[in-house]
Amino acid sequence: MSYRVGVDIGGTFTDLVVTREDGSTLLWKEETTPDRPERAVQTGLERVAELLEHDLGSFLSNVTLLVHGSTVATNMVVQRSGSTVGLVCTRGFRDILYFRDGFKWDRFNPRLPRPDDLVPRRRRVAVAERTSAHGSVLQPLDEGSVRRAAATLKQEGVDAVAVALLWAHANPAHEQGVRELLRQELPGVPVLLSSEVLPELGEWVRSSATVLSAFVYAGSRDYLEQLQQWLSTRGLRTGLLVMQVNGGCASVEQTLRVPVSTIHSGPAAAPAAALQVGKRAAARDMITIDMGGTSFDVCLIGDGEVPRSRTIEIQHQPIGIPGVEIHSIGAGGGSLAWIDTGGALRVGPQSAGARPGPAAYGQGGERPTVTDANVVLGYLSPDAFLGGRRQLRSDLAADAIRQHVAEPLGVELVAAAAGMIRVINQNMVDAIGVVSVERGIDPRPFLLVAGGGAGALHAGRLAAELGITRVLVPAEAGTLSAFGMAVSNVRHDYAAAHHATSLDPQREAVNALLGELERRARGDLVQNGFSAVDVVVQRFVDARYVGQVHELTVPVPPGPLGREELDAIVGAFHRLHEERYGWSAQDRGVEYLHWRVTGTGLIRTPAEPLIDELAPTPADAAATGSRPAWFDELGGFVETATYAADRFAAGGEVHGPALVDGATMTIVVFPGQRLLADGRGSFLLETPTP
Repeated sequence: MSYRVGVDIGGTFTDLVVTREDGSTLLWKEETTPDRPERAVQTGLERVAELLEHDLGSFLSNVTLLVHGSTVATNMVVQRSGSTVGLVCTRGFRDILYFRDGFKWDRFNPRLPRPDDLVPRRRRVAVAERTSAHGSVLQPLDEGSVRRAAATLKQEGVDAVAVALLWAHANPAHEQGVRELLRQELPGVPVLLSSEVLPELGEWVRSSATVLSAFVYAGSRDYLEQLQQWLSTRGLRTGLLVMQVNGGCASVEQTLRVPVSTIHSGPAAAPAAALQVGKRAAARDMITIDMGGTSFDVCLIGDGEVPRSRTIEIQHQPIGIPGVEIHSIGAGGGSLAWIDTGGALRVGPQSAGARPGPAAYGQGGERPTVTDANVVLGYLSPDAFLGGRRQLRSDLAADAIRQHVAEPLGVELVAAAAGMIRVINQNMVDAIGVVSVERGIDPRPFLLVAGGGAGALHAGRLAAELGITRVLVPAEAGTLSAFGMAVSNVRHDYAAAHHATSLDPQREAVNALLGELERRARGDLVQNGFSAVDVVVQRFVDARYVGQVHELTVPVPPGPLGREELDAIVGAFHRLHEERYGWSAQDRGVEYLHWRVTGTGLIRTPAEPLIDELAPTPADAAATGSRPAWFDELGGFVETATYAADRFAAGGEVHGPALVDGATMTIVVFPGQRLLADGRGSFLLETPTP
């Protein structure tokens, strides 16, 4: 038996998913160890090996794919705990990081504080050189200025250097020369080049991506290489793969070429999971929600296409590379409730995290969280949490809410807990609206895919608020991102800048460039172990009307570019521009900036049966009794039927109010809703149309 493994480190739990050849899965949650995140990974792998009746070595030797979603890079940026970085730039352009792009994210706030730079001005050093926008050398690289820059950086004690010279994407020779000189003057200090991290137009974004890569490089390298060594010495025969922000995964070596690609990479796996589990309901239009302990991540998938964006930022710092477009807010099971200065109840974005965690965990937490409110209202069973592995303290949850919410607001305990749930639900409804209603998209026809340990607790109410009639709670809901990693395709993105226009397409040069990028894509995927039949290569170009500032990415037909293919590119651009902005200019020329190639190694998965086609049957065999739970529409606490998620037969049906307890998630079926089981751990929750 061979296995595929996905590992996702969250703010509260580290999730592990093991998929077998027949498509069956094993799910496991291990408490995250923030000080040493690899400990939770290692302990979790040892536990799942035991559950599969293996020792760790025999289990790992049968693993054909192990994908890890690491939060190490993200945490380093958020906590400002990365390397001491120096920046080498072109003389006269020392303050690119300071001036940014001239825009504020809250443009009407005159008191908006400017974010702290990762590289202060004293560690930004300029060298004498100049390359034109077309790549010709206007001023040769002055080696003396580079050695003086190295002396300054050495004095500043830098342990990583980012090199971002003007127009280096058009001609990287000067950046490569700087690296060779810095290696002589600063031995052992990693040097990252903008022409390798992000070889694209846009000096601010390119500089930002390179600085971020240098900032997280050493920490990411140490963590990933140590984990990879631990795995290989214990029997893993294939290399560790790392989740990327683009929704694919890559080897450790490939990841460290562009370390910024791991920032925000964990949530990028949830849409991949949705594409897989959505087959169970024959859905291609989906809204995925992933509610864990710290965050609530939302993605809208239209016609089976995961949206990607080139404007993803972390703490208002652009990462530059294209990534899965996900909207995240601080709303999870560990989100803290608090009273603002105006006396209003707020929930999040602060979180109790893994330590001390919610008050109900009994680990010293004293502030009330969403999990505590769910315990007080009866939705979470104190005895069934994590399949009974952890006992929840309802008394501690009640004390925390009473002290910090009920008494300050002058309300009863239950009213305070119910208020916390209403606030967090509205926050999540608003987040779903950002990716749908605010973009002119009606969310009601979409399938809502509920993920995360807390997602199924709230999904039924969110769907009712939005008018969504169907919610899919997959068997892997509690570990959705980790499952996405186990079924994600291996994906590599490549880009090169080459300016051309529809009037002067420069076919020979572009065909040669695309051919080289395709060869790199296929070669890297062969190294990852994929055969030619499982490799898919797609091509794109960033295009805009002549004179525009922003561009759109449009597909490029396969094969050599001739007149027919070039006309197809222009036509696709006009159509996309019309769709995106409501107008197009058929008589204007189109210019091309960056040519892109995406290489994908396909992960084959078994076909999924359709849950909609099952004949409903009573779910008596899954019944476990009842417990009091609070429902606003029923006027308070009512004795509510409870069920065990793992006892449902195919077609098992229950009507709300009801509670379904699983090892990694709990489903709340609200009054008027119907729940249908597929007998394999997944459920379809239906809400009547108002």
